[in-house]
Amino acid sequence: MKKQRLSLLCMMVLVLMLSVEAAAGTTVTGPTGLLTLPTADALAPGELSFGYHMKGGSGIGSITYGLIPGLEAGLAAAGSRHSNIGVHGKAVLSHESASLPGVAVGLCDESFYMVASKRLLGAGVRGHVGVGTGRYDGLFLGVSKMLNPVVVDSGKGSSTPAALLAVEYARGAFNLGVDVILSPHVRLKAAAEDFDTLILGVSFKAAL
Repeated sequence: MKKQRLSLLCMMVLVLMLSVEAAAGTTVTGPTGLLTLPTADALAPGELSFGYHMKGGSGIGSITYGLIPGLEAGLAAAGSRHSNIGVHGKAVLSHESASLPGVAVGLCDESFYMVASKRLLGAGVRGHVGVGTGRYDGLFLGVSKMLNPVVVDSGKGSSTPAALLAVEYARGAFNLGVDVILSPHVRLKAAAEDFDTLILGVSFKAAL
């Protein structure tokens, strides 16, 4: 437990020291958010996101669609002998402003949640706090930070992609990971759930 807390503290310090906001990406189970936790964001109307992640040897595929401003819905399926297909949806009740956090409510399978997200002034960091049932099981927290938000041209035809670093706390466990934004349409995710289970995945976004 002490080792986990020390690791979390080190990563939070790293997040605070590095640069801000990323376009909404999807979680392992489909809703827009960080690694496994939702945020108070939603896909823009007409945006379609496909994701596939490997978590502990099991594949999870998801599809999410922005219906109207502040409203998204989708499906996710976990690969196993008996495929488990679930639905998810999210409604943004209020959008984030300079003084107030964004607030959203949603469901993921049979789990309900409410979450608030807000950029922390002067820190270049975004904080997320929510409460939920089922897979979220009470209070959950997240901190995210955009690294290298401006693409750097090396002069040799290559560039350094932006990346979203995230730390999560949910159900008594800490998760750490990064979303590498290769382009506005492709993201790669690598994370460690509870500093134990490896998560690797890719997501594609298109505008219809």
